[in-house]
This record gives sequence, C-alpha cells and structure tokens, in this order.
Amino acid sequence: MSGCFARAPAVDLDERVRHPLRMRASSAAATIAASSLVAALGCGDARPSVASIWVSPAHLVELRGARFFDAPWPSDLRREGGAVRLDGYPNPRRLRLLDEYVGAMDSVLDGFSPAAAGYLRFAGPIDVSSLPETPAFAMSPVGSVQLIDVDPGSPARGERRPISVHFRREAGVYWPENTLAFMPVMGFPLRPRTRYALVVTDALRGEGGGRVEASPELRQALGIDPAGADVEAARAALAPAVDEIEAAGVERERIVHLAVFTTSDPTAELFALRDHLLASAPPPAAQPALFRLVKRAPSWDEYAGVYGPSPSYQIGRAPYATHADGGGFASKAGEPVIAGYFDLRFSITVPAASRCPMPEAGYPVVLYAHGTGGDYRSYVRSHTGLALAERCLAVMGVDQIFHGARPEAPQDAAQAGPLFYNVQNVYAARTNARQSALDEVQRARLFTESRMTVPAGVSSTGEEIRFDPSKILFFGHSQGGLNGPLYLAADDSARGGVLSGASAVMSITLLEKTNPPPSIAALVKSVFLGLMGDEEGEVNEFHPAISLAQSIVDVVDPIHYAARLFVAPRDGFAPKSIYMTEGINPDGSGDSYAPPLGIEMHALAMGLPLQSPAQRLIREYGFGGPAPVEVPPEGLAGNLAGGRASGVLAQWPVAEGSDGHFVVFDVPAAAAQAHGFLQSLADAPRGRVPAP
Repeated sequence: MSGCFARAPAVDLDERVRHPLRMRASSAAATIAASSLVAALGCGDARPSVASIWVSPAHLVELRGARFFDAPWPSDLRREGGAVRLDGYPNPRRLRLLDEYVGAMDSVLDGFSPAAAGYLRFAGPIDVSSLPETPAFAMSPVGSVQLIDVDPGSPARGERRPISVHFRREAGVYWPENTLAFMPVMGFPLRPRTRYALVVTDALRGEGGGRVEASPELRQALGIDPAGADVEAARAALAPAVDEIEAAGVERERIVHLAVFTTSDPTAELFALRDHLLASAPPPAAQPALFRLVKRAPSWDEYAGVYGPSPSYQIGRAPYATHADGGGFASKAGEPVIAGYFDLRFSITVPAASRCPMPEAGYPVVLYAHGTGGDYRSYVRSHTGLALAERCLAVMGVDQIFHGARPEAPQDAAQAGPLFYNVQNVYAARTNARQSALDEVQRARLFTESRMTVPAGVSSTGEEIRFDPSKILFFGHSQGGLNGPLYLAADDSARGGVLSGASAVMSITLLEKTNPPPSIAALVKSVFLGLMGDEEGEVNEFHPAISLAQSIVDVVDPIHYAARLFVAPRDGFAPKSIYMTEGINPDGSGDSYAPPLGIEMHALAMGLPLQSPAQRLIREYGFGGPAPVEVPPEGLAGNLAGGRASGVLAQWPVAEGSDGHFVVFDVPAAAAQAHGFLQSLADAPRGRVPAP
C-alpha cells in the first residue's frame, strides 16, 4: 500500500446478496464512504489523474464512428425533435445489416432502452476495484457509480436502481478504449418514460489510485465553471437533473462523469394497436360450413374449422424475409391502419359430456399457442388436449404466425422460425411478435364477443356446445411463450395462464440461444458482427452492438411487458395469475432453445417467486426480487397482487434424453402442476398453484 490510498475491506458476498437493499444503512455503505474519504484527502495528488471524456458538439453529426461514444450514451442531448439519433453508430466492419438497422431506426425511437447498456469514456484507465463490486453497492449514495431516478413525476424520484458495470481498457473492434459500460440489472428494467441520471463520482479512482476528474466541458455543463457558448444549451438542459442529483445526496462538485436520459415505453404501441383492433376490426366468427368432427375418444372429442376475419397490421411483402420486404406496421397520420384480413384454421378439443357435463355457461377454454415448427394441432399430439379434457377444460389451437396454412407462411416450413426471429429484417423483427399478440386478442373475441359454439349438427352429442366467455385461459410454449406475455399484458380477455420456455431479454437470447440450428449465439459473433478468432472474446451482454439490438427490439421483448401482468396491470385490468416452467439442472444446463437466464429474468421482472425446493438459486433475485415460496399440500393461492393472483416460477430437472425446453410435456410432475393450475384458474379467478 502506497501513500494513503487504501482498498475497502472485503465484505461477505453472501450477506450482500441476502440483504442487498440495506446498502444505505449497512456496513457496506460505511466501507465505501471510508474508502472514498481516504482517497479524497489530497494524498493522491502525486499520482496521475484521469479525466472523463464528455463532449457537447454543436451538431450530433460530429459524433460518428470512432467518436460516437465521446459523448455519453444514452443521453437526452443525443435526441433531436424528441427522437433518438442513431446516425453514426459504429460499424467498423461496414456490415450492410448494421447499416440497415441504424438507418431504419434513426429518429424513430422516442426514448432510450429501459434494459440496454450505456457507455461513458475516460481519457485513461481506471482502477476497477473502485467500481461497485455488486449491484447492491451501486445503490449507495456514496458509491462511485449510481443510477438515480431524477424525474420529478416519478413515484421513485431520488431512488437508486441496481446496475451492473463493466470496464473495457483495451480498444476492440466495436469497443473504444477506456470505456465504462453500465446496464440495469437484468430482471429490473427501468421505469418507462422516466428520466434517469447515470452519475460517476469522485469515489472512482484512476489506475494506480489517482483522481478521476470531470472534463472541462462537463464542469461547464454542471454549472461549476462558466459555460461557453457551445456548452450553454447542454448546461440549461441538464440543470434540472443536476439539481435532482444534488437533492439525492451527490454534490455537483463530486460528479466526474454524467449521462442523463429518458426511457422509452416499449409497450405503448402494442397497447394502442390492441385498443384500435377492438374499436375497428369486426369480431371473428367460425364458418359453419367448415366445422367438422375430427375425432371421438372416450374422454374428449376434437373438432376443426376456420374462423375470421383476423386483422393484420403488417404492411409489405409477406413473409417479410428481407429488409426490402417491409413488414412494419401500417399507419396514416400517426394512427394505426389495418393492412388486411385473413382467416385461420383451428382445432378445439372438448371434454366428453359423459365425464364432464357442460356447465350452463359453457366449458372453460384454454387458448394454446404452439412453439416454432408446430401447428394448430400441436396440443393434440403432445396430449395436452387430452390431459386438460380430463380436467373438464376445452383447448383450442391455431397456426401461429408463419406456420401451417396461414397466408404468410413460407413454402418451406423450416423457415418459420428464422422468419419469426427475423434478424435480417429490422421491421419484421420489431413487429412479428406483436402481430402474434394481436392475433391472440382477436382469437379471444371468438368467445368473448361472438360466443362461438360447436353447432348441434356437428356435435357428437347432437346438442350445441358452448364455451364460457368469462373463463378464457392461456397456455403458451416457446414461440407462444413470447407472444403470450404481450397478449396477456395488452388485453384483459384471459384470467392468466401457463408459460413454458418463455425467455426474455434480447441480449441474453443473442448470446446464449443455441437451438434450433443454426445457433444464434454463434451467428451473432461471426456473421452479424463480422468477428473472427480472438475478436469474438469482446462480445458480452455489455457489447455496443448487442446494446443497439436490444434497444431496437425492446418493443417485442417480454421483459418490458412482464410487470403489466399482475404488478402494474393496465387501467381497469384485473391482475393475471401465471405458472411458469423452466427446465434446468443444478449445473445450469437445460433449455437450449430458450436460455435459462432469460426465463429467470422474465420471471423476476414479472415478480414471480421461485418455487422451493428449486434446482438452483437465482443470483439476481437477491437484488430486490421476491423470496422463494414453498407450495403447501393444499396449494398456493393469492400470493401475488395483494391476494388477487397466484403464481410461481417452477424449475424442473431435464428429462433423460430430452431438452429442458420441454419439461412441461416430458416431466409428468411438471405437466400435472401446469394442468392443475389451469383447472384451478377456471374454478376461481385467482387460481391456485397445486403442490408439486
């Protein structure tokens, strides 16, 4: 130890994880404060100082390529006319795809991602030991890096959010040298349409223990030094946020780097489209002449038919394979426009009347949404229809987008998956899952508005078969588990449901999804980023190109819709009950189609507790998530939304010879718990999680 610079004493990690939100009053906060005081006593003057890089160019066009991150990202100073400017985003390998993404989205986003990483640069290396050691340390008012809610209209005004940080010293293909990256802890996306300040304080030290100082332009923007003409506009724009930062306990003289930004609301457009659909599209109806009895069995009957019209808001040349094909949502004068209508085939299984006499209001019905490669009868082949019929539930399946007999389905069925997760076309990448959610909204109207029945002339009983419009449930697997949360957040037709293989956070998907072939994780590095050999080592969840992709597809990422299911539903909506499955082994292996971390972060953002005993604990839950729950023998009811909803994330070991993606079908106990949950949800609005 040289001079009077001292490292903070070690703090027990387990204690931090158990009590992460006590940082303001904990011994950990005192430790940070003590180390900051030691570092600031003037005894570091002999060591070289490091300045932040913070520029306020007269024109955003100056921030291009290698200079793009010379100004903080994200930053409200990088908006024009209220829209985010992406022009000039680094594309060192001159990739056509990246140019298309940037060109299509420049001046389109009205705010910054609530989940993506951000970047601040320094003129030299910093001492990484002075960074917050865990997200919990970033919650301290004396920490070196803090993310503070500075929005006067926010209910969390002045509060700090848990963040993760990463420092990159060496320049990479996409990384500038000496870049500090930060991002909200996965599972804790930021509040939409809210202003935040990423504040770096003088508790941060340069490499070797020297001071880190605010650049001259930043000092002017903070109001410490007189602002020149080229900084005055930035000073005026930042002044309210700087006042809020000081009110939160950080004096402006302590600020050495700063990014102030306002988040977007990724859910807003889908919610508006759902409302437009209900107001503008006629309710669908089944075509009587095409209704038919497909199969009779001792405990159930299967019927098939066609219904329509179902509206499409996508415009372009289906199936929107390339950028030139379009696929974005149609609009006129800023209002949604229905681009066309189509019909859908369906299958519906109905319990045998001898076992389950039809209730007066009709049978409860489960809307089943299949995974990639499935079709309208997938639920029959997996025996889900049979199992739920034995619990007196009807089940309906349809072709999901790009599948089966839909008009936009490709001739090669194997292309359905790549088209849905269409990284080749930014327009379709932003709309496919939302169009799928709107398909579910319209499908539910078959029962809630049109009151579809099986005609007496088709029914195996010779009598009309009815379905209860107040008992609509949902079961989504894989692809259906991605558009399902969007539907459940946007619409109030269903009581809740089961989500299987339902991952979230695009950054995780791009880094960890390996199935179905080809591996997305491998393609991202080699094809989409143009990296070779050792260069691939620069890719992580903080990577600038990964952050850009996350920002662009936020609108289809379930992570942003998760809280709207039961923590903060849309106005007038009842909270929904959710049973979620994850196939995972204690070593972390399991689901190769939907990354386990993405499933876990989805559940965390939703507010679902982990069912105990678990296969493995989830680190991020320790930063403010719900505690694990043990389901009692009589089941668990009312553990969510103040007693009005029920749900858990249930981890199951992978069945031998299978993939963790399919535990809800391949593990009998998982299937039984899922089916029992749906039955209980039909019996009572809040449902009950059965004992495993």
